[in-house]
Amino acid sequence: MSKIKELEIKNKYTGEVLRTIPADTPETVQEKIKEVHASQNLLKEMDFFERAQLLSNYASKLRFKKKQLKDLIVAEGGLPIKYSEWELNIVMTGFRFCDWYYQFIEEKTLTSIEGEQFVRIRYIPHGLAACISPRNTPISLPLYQWGANYLVGNAAIVKPSTACPLTMIEAQSMMEEMNLPALEALNLVIAPGNWAVDEFLKSPLIKTLMTITSSHTAKDILVRYANILKKTVDKSMGVAMYTHPFKNFFFECAGNDAGIVMDDVNLEQVAKWNVMASYTNSGQQCFSMKRLIVHSNIYDEYIECLIKEIEKLKYGDPTDPNTDIGPLGSRKILMMMEVMVADAKKYGCKIYTGAEKIDTGEDYGLFYKPTLVEIKPELCEDLTEAPFLWREEAFGPVRSITKAENLKDAIKLANASNYGMRAVAYTSNLETIKTFKNKLEAANIYINARPMLTDITVALGGIKDSAYPPGCKYYPQELVYGKYIYDGTPINLEKLK
Repeated sequence: MSKIKELEIKNKYTGEVLRTIPADTPETVQEKIKEVHASQNLLKEMDFFERAQLLSNYASKLRFKKKQLKDLIVAEGGLPIKYSEWELNIVMTGFRFCDWYYQFIEEKTLTSIEGEQFVRIRYIPHGLAACISPRNTPISLPLYQWGANYLVGNAAIVKPSTACPLTMIEAQSMMEEMNLPALEALNLVIAPGNWAVDEFLKSPLIKTLMTITSSHTAKDILVRYANILKKTVDKSMGVAMYTHPFKNFFFECAGNDAGIVMDDVNLEQVAKWNVMASYTNSGQQCFSMKRLIVHSNIYDEYIECLIKEIEKLKYGDPTDPNTDIGPLGSRKILMMMEVMVADAKKYGCKIYTGAEKIDTGEDYGLFYKPTLVEIKPELCEDLTEAPFLWREEAFGPVRSITKAENLKDAIKLANASNYGMRAVAYTSNLETIKTFKNKLEAANIYINARPMLTDITVALGGIKDSAYPPGCKYYPQELVYGKYIYDGTPINLEKLK
């Protein structure tokens, strides 16, 4: 077995070493996969509602440890403390009411065209899932992955980001403290994604790979999977026969969400909501509003309102309850924000505010001031020639704003993207609302909604490069398959005796 290396987890603001932990090796990852797989039947010994009640009990445990968890999220994730509260509340509410998901996996009777009811659709867990979660949410998304699998009866391994694994290690410890039944069917892998993913892809025991990552990383995973398939090809029968089994891939990817503001709304109110939607957690969220599209009649006035709200944002110590913008998660993000702004300047784009960095020269205490960049609409028409900031997700506090002459232009600009996670529109005109619902190309459409809407009834997912398979969906739906059972006994029994 290879020597287990250690990871130093640092405070994203101060650089203090929070803890040194052992990292997994390929050998330990393989062993964990085998152990979790061997324990998956423990979950099947409980029914859905037993598992739902256990997760609800765990939500109570989270509530009593909220202070400790919030401090960890702030320290290793860099999230301002008021947003760590939001992240924890998502998990606690979701686990408390997770029986809501029963409607998606409840056994159903089908009625045939003859009026017969001999068919049942029964939903079966796919089996062991490997889950890869992102750095920007130290607990909500990895725990949601874990919880969704536990709820439907799948064993699961979660790989949190190596930049912030401590919160999930603590979450696992809390499960151990409460003696959560079938905990042997859950585990964590603490390892870099560049090789851990290959271990998941190679293992025939893993049936589902679910990731929350960039679209480009998701596509790279598919390429790597194809390369693994090639290595297992058997040509002994004269044709290529790929012996490695299919996996169920479930990718939640990037967002480049449009926010449309028409000329018949309260500009001050919408500007407050747009700033919150755009810059929460330093804009490091897949569903952040990233491209603002504003009607020409109110464009200049709205920009004034927007800048006023942006410049109210406080950045700095994430433990301060008044801080809105915490440190960036990595130097890579800081560099990407610089690249996007520099590229926009080459196109003659105007910088309204921000475009300044705070660089400690280390891998902590990194900030990029909330930035607003104007992109002329004619630069957005051809995606292959558009500024980088328009084409790709800005996973940091840089946002673009573009002028639309009318409703048709606004929709055209919103749809001019390779991504389609969410689209948000603000208008008081009922006919315009109807048009937005019909014409906007995204899996999740929000009309006149407050920002940050997230609970278990809110579907995830996207279209285009934002998700695969495409569409709005709920995790438990993707972790089971439908078994078609036709029972002709009532009409055929006598014939068979």
